[in-house]
Amino acid sequence: MNPILSIIIPCYNHGKYIHDTLNSIESASSKYSVEVIIINDGSTDEFTISVLNEIEKKGYNVVNQINGGLGNARNKGIKLAKGKYILPLDSDNKVLKPYLNEAVTILEDNKLIDIVYGNATYFGKKEGSWIVGDYNVLRLITGNYIDACAIYRKSVWELVGGYDEKMPAMGVEDWDFWLTCSFKGLRFYYLNENCYEYRVLKDSMIHSLTTEKSEEVFQYIEKKHYHSIINEKLENFFFKRFNENTTQIAKHITIKNLFISIFKKIGIKLESLINVKS
Repeated sequence: MNPILSIIIPCYNHGKYIHDTLNSIESASSKYSVEVIIINDGSTDEFTISVLNEIEKKGYNVVNQINGGLGNARNKGIKLAKGKYILPLDSDNKVLKPYLNEAVTILEDNKLIDIVYGNATYFGKKEGSWIVGDYNVLRLITGNYIDACAIYRKSVWELVGGYDEKMPAMGVEDWDFWLTCSFKGLRFYYLNENCYEYRVLKDSMIHSLTTEKSEEVFQYIEKKHYHSIINEKLENFFFKRFNENTTQIAKHITIKNLFISIFKKIGIKLESLINVKS
């Protein structure tokens, strides 16, 4: 019988953390059948290689490949996954009970929900709670606020074509993935509970992004997705679908600036949209 949930763990030189990650899965005690797929993404650290060999001997499914990057490793693991739900889990993070139980139940009970995401607890170089908040596509297009650690149907991954392996920087593949899901009309559900623990490292991918590289990422995202924003008929897609009127959006300076930057490319003034009545 196939598992219900597949947990995909890319690992690159994180041998000193991965036991914590695997132990968290055991401690969470899912009431659903779970498989764990670890993708060794070309680790070069001898300790990590030794740990992964040890883990494999204990019965874990460890897939070795040459280094292909985070998006590639996730895609490889998900392609091999037998579960109908997917949970990408970084090899230095820990999963908690709500994801392996409540989130799966939400997906099992409601076929209209495609993606479930929740809050996190920081540990490592930072402590405290990460309260993510309700889904809002307008907030999402200004910057990612939903971590890759979320549970979704495998059919979601198939529909959007997986993670973009051509991103100009690693660590932001999930932002692009969520945007693609949004523009395809997939449904997000916010589980307002601490669902995983997020380890903060001084050399994490996001923290190591330079200003120049960050700008390159934003340009890549904008170029890839702004046609989707326009072609979805802005008034219907943004204003009606999310029950926000143009006056409220005009007051949101971040969104206003985003619209201005996008519409400059096609010669539309924001004021002309604000004056359109729904």
